[in-house]
Amino acid sequence: MDMEEDEDDHPFPFMLEHHSGVTPREEENVVPSSSTNVQLSWEDHYLSCVDYFINKYPQLSTAYAFHCNPQVRSSSSPRFLQDSSETLASRMESLNLSNLGYETNQYHEACLQRVRNIESANATVPTRHHHGLRHYTLETLRGGWFSMAKDPRGSRVVQQMIEEGTPQDNFHMVNELQYHLHELIKHSYGSFVILKLFQSRNISVHQKNTFIHFITADQPKLRDLCIHDLGGRVIQQILEVEDVLIAIDQITRAMSSITVALMKNYNGGYVILQCLKVFPREHKNAILDVVAQNCHDIAVNKNGCCNIQKIIHHDDVPAFRSLTQNLISNAEDLAKDQYGNYVLQFLVKKKIPEVNAMLVSELRYKFVGLSIDKYASNVVEDLLHYSRTEIAAIIAEEIMESPIFLQVVQHQYGNYVVQRALQYTKGFLHESLCAIILSNQERLSSCLHGKMVLHVAQKSKRLRG
Repeated sequence: MDMEEDEDDHPFPFMLEHHSGVTPREEENVVPSSSTNVQLSWEDHYLSCVDYFINKYPQLSTAYAFHCNPQVRSSSSPRFLQDSSETLASRMESLNLSNLGYETNQYHEACLQRVRNIESANATVPTRHHHGLRHYTLETLRGGWFSMAKDPRGSRVVQQMIEEGTPQDNFHMVNELQYHLHELIKHSYGSFVILKLFQSRNISVHQKNTFIHFITADQPKLRDLCIHDLGGRVIQQILEVEDVLIAIDQITRAMSSITVALMKNYNGGYVILQCLKVFPREHKNAILDVVAQNCHDIAVNKNGCCNIQKIIHHDDVPAFRSLTQNLISNAEDLAKDQYGNYVLQFLVKKKIPEVNAMLVSELRYKFVGLSIDKYASNVVEDLLHYSRTEIAAIIAEEIMESPIFLQVVQHQYGNYVVQRALQYTKGFLHESLCAIILSNQERLSSCLHGKMVLHVAQKSKRLRG
């Protein structure tokens, strides 16, 4: 039953702020006082606390040995350890410390609670007999599995129970835990118990489907689970369990109802991606349909714009076409948005000729205004770069023939679009573009941004010879 515990399982939280204070041990001069600059671990405090009571009350010395000496513990039977913890707890409860001061009472209560936890965990230590697996005092734990699952030691006991317990034992445990699934999934120790319930072959498929029903029935709680740091990771692992996919229709309906909320959340986005990874094609399509219908709302969100870019990778389902069409129909708004422009850039960089052609068609006669916009200018640059030559020519020609072309050339954002146009146009259009720029050399040379465009045009002319 020995196990390692981290600082979060500190049995004496009030001691964390009093490392340098005087302990009851020092008051009784049981051991020499240590330097106040030395910080003791919580285990040292625990041993110091118990040792204080043992030295003050010698009648506890026998029970103390079985909890503070690892060699004695490892050589003792589970039944004997259980008896020793019960002895220590009962004897400590019988002590009258009312006259020893407030701080001593605090130590006593914390120490006593710790021993009670050990007693609770030890109560279910399994031991092998010739007639099979037997769990001591199982009846006394009815109604206490939930508390055990949240205890660092108890969590391991419950997991062992799931793997080695009889169907009847597991039936009572599962019936209690199924009403606390949401809380346990978000708990640092309880989450291991929930994963074990789903992964164990000792739990029936019917019971696992019942768990799915309890988890997905309450949509607000399901949403909170998926956006929780730990809960989201646990849900992803649950979705990987093969038996869970038997309830795929129920899971898909539940996830579809909260897809938009999850797409706008960092942790929730990973849950949706896991759904797309493990779901069959038709169920994956149902999730993407929801994303497509709400793509504008998702794309202009900080987390949503990142998640929808990952969604675009799933271009092997029918809903992808619906998603791209909805993104294109909102292209102007998205291009000017601080987050939405990244979604369009990502779509353009996939180099799908039909998609880029549709984008240019949607944005035609708007490229001049987009070129001088802080965010949209990046989309125009990428369209010039990643589209076919004839598509890039449409954009460059529209900008070049604009009455405010020279203003675009001298603009802090527009000049980069013109530089891209010079790089990715060819033939007569390229020569015409260079000629207009070079003919206004005197005007452009007086402007910082105009100088950069002029330099690119001059370099292009020299290369053409």
